[in-house]
Amino acid sequence: MSRGFLQLCSDRRFHRAIMLAFEEATGLAADDYWIEARPGGAPSWADNTRASRLAHRNGAVFMGWAAHGDACLGFPGESNERLADRLVKTLRKRAEEFPKATHIGLFAHGEEVQVLNPRGG
Repeated sequence: MSRGFLQLCSDRRFHRAIMLAFEEATGLAADDYWIEARPGGAPSWADNTRASRLAHRNGAVFMGWAAHGDACLGFPGESNERLADRLVKTLRKRAEEFPKATHIGLFAHGEEVQVLNPRGG
């Protein structure tokens, strides 16, 4: 059985939409992956975390890295474009740190969640 890991912002406006998009992109059920959340989402951690390493060691083959626009309290005053750029940089860095996993970036804003790959597309 495949497992996953998702690091996201704790903002109530976006966390469920991001989780649903991750499940859709990976085919994982809600109880097939670990999560880690705090204001700012994946870009707010300077390096991979204990939770991401634990998940990877325990079978996470899908690694999700998420952030959102529309005023993130983890990065006050930053534009949606700047927040998305932060996420793409984080996604690239985590893909290098966990090279055997499939990496998925998720950027929420408005009513949508964009799915990104490590190259930013």
